[in-house]
Order: sequence, then structure tokens, then C-alpha cells
Amino acid sequence: MGKKKNKNKVSGAVKTAAKTEKKLAQKLKKELANLGEEDIAKVIAEIEREEAKRAAATEHILSDPPSARAYASLTPHPISNELILFGGEYHDGQKTVVYNELLFYNPSNNVWRQIKAPGPPPPRSAHQAVATPANKGELWIFGGEFTSPSETQFHHYKDLWCFSFADKKWEKVAVPGGPSPRSGHRAVLLGRRLLVFGGYADDGRDCRYFDDVHAFCLDTRTWSKIEPTGRAPAPRSACLMLPINNDSLLVYGGFSRTREGRTERALTHGDMWKLSCKNGSWAWRAVPGGGAYAPLPRAGLAAALAPPHAKAYVFGGVSDVEETEEELRGELSDSLQLLDVEAARWHQVTLADQRPVNPSPQTKITSEEKTPESNIKPVTVVTDEVFTMQLGGASAPTVSSGEVLKLDGGDGTPRTGPGPRMSAMMAVQRSVLYVYGGVLEKDDKQFYLSDMYSLDLHKLSEWRTLIQQPPLPAWLGSDSEADSDTDTADSDSGSESE
Repeated sequence: MGKKKNKNKVSGAVKTAAKTEKKLAQKLKKELANLGEEDIAKVIAEIEREEAKRAAATEHILSDPPSARAYASLTPHPISNELILFGGEYHDGQKTVVYNELLFYNPSNNVWRQIKAPGPPPPRSAHQAVATPANKGELWIFGGEFTSPSETQFHHYKDLWCFSFADKKWEKVAVPGGPSPRSGHRAVLLGRRLLVFGGYADDGRDCRYFDDVHAFCLDTRTWSKIEPTGRAPAPRSACLMLPINNDSLLVYGGFSRTREGRTERALTHGDMWKLSCKNGSWAWRAVPGGGAYAPLPRAGLAAALAPPHAKAYVFGGVSDVEETEEELRGELSDSLQLLDVEAARWHQVTLADQRPVNPSPQTKITSEEKTPESNIKPVTVVTDEVFTMQLGGASAPTVSSGEVLKLDGGDGTPRTGPGPRMSAMMAVQRSVLYVYGGVLEKDDKQFYLSDMYSLDLHKLSEWRTLIQQPPLPAWLGSDSEADSDTDTADSDSGSESE
């Protein structure tokens, strides 16, 4: 579900146990030679060497908005009225490009600028970033992954980086300990501690999901592994994680895969958990319910805290619905919801331009009369996923290259704002909500988006389009990559909404 790590569809098959690591390595080496690709570790090392040669920071204004991408980080600047966009990737069906651009967006004048500073991190996607006003402002980045252009090689990072806004300089914080290499994890800042949870790592032979928790102290610059009491949530990636004050965090949803014998099962999670610290002791606790507006089990959601940091806005994501024993129908969401992180309760957000002009008392539906989505259990299936989209219960529009996706509110009236997508970037800065990019998927086609929207959280009137989505580019991959290379069933088919 979500981001395709390998486009070879596998219907319940697992790699043959007889394939040894040596044979896999030899096969990979031959494939790389045929593709003209170098070993990914050498590529990353060379990128770091070249970037280290930069002596001073340079800055320039972009003439055009950033390119289409997903799995980047969009972070509110801790001091000025700006947003910080870092990294991400773009895939057109044949080739993947991974970025390490550091971009700043000023909503006051609608200007993007790029800073090229000495010694930046290598390109990555599916990482995590947090910002703090300490030391005149810092941006911290952990983990993520680098993908070769052909998507035959994947490298998961375990490195930690700090960018100083005042000095305009990157620092690789090399300290012992810390989480293992991973991407699709989540990270939040609790006081002066950076907490990292979950994620996954796929080396092409084995895919592992994590449920461990690690803390990095920004003052002492040391890692420590947290060993909470209580039953922990199942390992997962692509979940939602939000801080509560300076001593707790909330986890919802996500995605994982498990193997039972020769069967691989994909699970989209719909549970909610709270991790709290009391008197220096950490404990997990399952949070039941969530209210009548609790969403379907979902992964790849975008979330952002809104002042005074007791509530968060949650947008998009993908939910899996089982159609057959070997197929999933993935429903991409365009819903905007409000999550009270302290009460762990969901609320629906209705904008002014979406409200009926003269609501009829006879047709009014109360929350008690609605069917709670939380009653729908997560689905478990055998195989990869086949995607469609759903908007407001209506049939999903067909997505073709060369056209702009046009949506309506289900009654034929035009609608504004971001359409269905997963893994979008979202942030709140000075009571304005911003959504940028993400992935729109139809069947085996993935369209990386470049549109951007804003929403005034004081007025909640209507979305404002900051960057219009251009016509979708041609999809260069095959429509059904499942039929190719049937002899590659020994290569894991990974798929995440990171």
C-alpha cells in the first residue's frame, strides 16, 4: 500500500529460501552493471564528498515553485514566518530522483528561496525533521532513505543532522547509539528531547518493521533507548505521531507487513496509543474509541499541530479495502479532520464554502445517527494492493496523464482545496495550514504532485490555491508491471506510505 519499493507485483509469493545471500548479491551486481548504476553505498559516499567541498553558503530566489515530490518534510520555521521544505523524491514510472534541497517558503510575499550550505545531508526521502528556536534556530533531521534511479537499490539512513539558521551550516551529529537504519518512522520534539518511533528497513531480501522508541537529548547530545512498560503498539511505519505537552505523545494508524509461513499479509492499522512519562518512567497505553468521526484504518496521513498545541489537523492518507483474497482496493482520502490530542477524540472539519446555505432540519444528520467509521476493522490480505480513489462516497474520477484532476463535492458543484492523496507534506505556521504535494495513485500509476494550498484556521472559510497543479505528466511505467519478470518472485515486493 502506498509507495512502491519494487514494481514487481507478487500475489502471495515469497522469495525462495534456497536463494542465498551470495546469489542475491551476484544477481544485484549483474543488474547494476546492465543498468549502468554504481553501488549505492559508493554513490552516497561520493555525494557527501562533493557536498563537503562547498566552502560557504549561497542563497538564491527560485524563479519557479519547487518540483513535484512526496515523502519530503515541511517544517514551520521556529522564529520567522516561513516554512522549510527538505528532501523528498519523484518517480515517473521508470526513474526515481531523490533530493536534498533545502528550501524556504515565505507566505507573506509568496517567494521560495534555496540555501546551499556547506556539508549537507545526502539526498533522502521518508525522513523526519523538527525545528527548535534554541541557538537562534535549528533544524534537526533523522533517518530516511536513498533510492537508486532504477529502484533496484535502497539505502536506509541512521544519521542525525543539524542545520543552524544563524550560521547557515550543516553539522552531522555523529554520536554512538540511536535507532537502527530506517525510513517511514516518526519523530516529535518533547521539550529538549527528540523521540523516534517505528519505521521500517528493507534491504531487498528482508523487510523489518519497528516498534522501538529512542530519545535524543539536544542538550547532552546523547541517544538513549526508551523501554516503556505496558503493551506496545504493533511495529509499523507511515503512522501519525503527535506530541502532547512535553511528556507524552499520541500514535495512530500506520502500515506493516507480516509473514505467516509462505503467506505475506499487509495490515493497515486503525488503533491509537499514548506514550507517557511520569516520574521518569515511560508507559504505553491503548486509547479506545476516538469518537464517531474516527477515520478508517489509514496510513500515509499528513498531520500538523495547531496552536495552542492541543489540537492537530489531519489530512489525506490511504485506507485498504479487501476486494478478493489477492487484491486490495485502496481508497485515497481528501478529508480534513481535527484531532484533540489530549482527549484523543476526532472531529470533522466543515469549511464555510462546504456548508449548506439553508440546511433543512428534516435532513440534518447528527453525529449519533452517523455510522462510525471506527466500527470498520482493519483488513488483512494476501498480496500487494490495487489502488482506486474515493471522494465523498462517489465514484472515483479516472486519472490520465496530460490532464488536471478535477473533483467536485459529490453533487456536481466545484470544490476547492487539495484532492485525494497520500504522503503529502503539511504544516501550520501562524494559524495558517499549508498542504504541499504528495502522491495520487490509480492502479499501478503513481503521480507525484506539486500543488500547494493554504487554509486560514481562524476563518475556516475556504482553501486558497498557492500553486496550481499542472497537467499530470505521462506515466512512463507499464500499466501492469505485475506481468513482468515472473522469475523475480524471490525479490520482496515492498510498498509503504511513508
